[in-house]
Amino acid sequence: MNYFLYDAAGGKWELPAPLWVTLKKDEDTPADSLAAEFPLSGLVPSAAFLRAEEDETVWFDGILDTMRSSYAASNLLAVSARSRAALLLDSEALPAIYENPSLGFLYQQHAAPYGFHGINGNSEPFTGEYAVEKGSSEWQALDGFCREFLKEPLREENGLLTAEPIPEREPFYLGENGIPCLQVSQTKNLCRMLSETWAIDGTCWKRMNWDEGLEEHGFLRRKLCKVPDETFKVARRQAESISVLCAGWPQVQIYQTAFLQFQKKLQKMQISGIRYQLSSRGKTTRLMLRPEIT
Repeated sequence: MNYFLYDAAGGKWELPAPLWVTLKKDEDTPADSLAAEFPLSGLVPSAAFLRAEEDETVWFDGILDTMRSSYAASNLLAVSARSRAALLLDSEALPAIYENPSLGFLYQQHAAPYGFHGINGNSEPFTGEYAVEKGSSEWQALDGFCREFLKEPLREENGLLTAEPIPEREPFYLGENGIPCLQVSQTKNLCRMLSETWAIDGTCWKRMNWDEGLEEHGFLRRKLCKVPDETFKVARRQAESISVLCAGWPQVQIYQTAFLQFQKKLQKMQISGIRYQLSSRGKTTRLMLRPEIT
């Protein structure tokens, strides 16, 4: 793996092999994050970006958040960075009301000025209005449009934005006949469970979803919301998770299907989080899995 600092003017500096690295990806976090520490020799360049690549695969490309240099018996450079989605998360959008909005126009207004490589998705104009509220981030402005009109969340990878269905990847296996597991742990998030969700129906509140089985077991939690079906589905998704530690850095993706041999049965799961780590003990990956919820 090669690591580089670079700037918008074309300056590029290769870093020495890191002492440790942590790369995080989560389904509910638009920006990936990377933290690392490197031996330091000479002056720290005035860089704005960090890139990690191996052969022709880009593992990370994003903006630097912090750079800390320390000078002692060993000189060290510690950095933290987030993928380019952070540019939109950190920037506030100008309030606006768009008539017959389109993805292409929203992209030009809210993302193109930050140096993104483009956006994939349906760019046909839609009938109606779309409002960007005061206090919204640039990400919220563009993501809100994608969810409302395209019915897809906004995603970013290596400077390219996407508002299209996630392409299916080949499922992989963990445990027997697959990637060996060093450790498996299961968590039940009882506090995330919802027994019912309600929403406004006309002029009054109406129960839209109900889990009778949860109520019978004593889990009584109600939520009033604008999108009851999605809220109910998210609660079910977050109610249970399995953490799997394995050796190496397998090239997997968020939402990819994984079959886990656990507790004497084969479970169909979906990746919700990835933690790549490099330390003096080598490379490991911690995968956060959740049951597939349709």
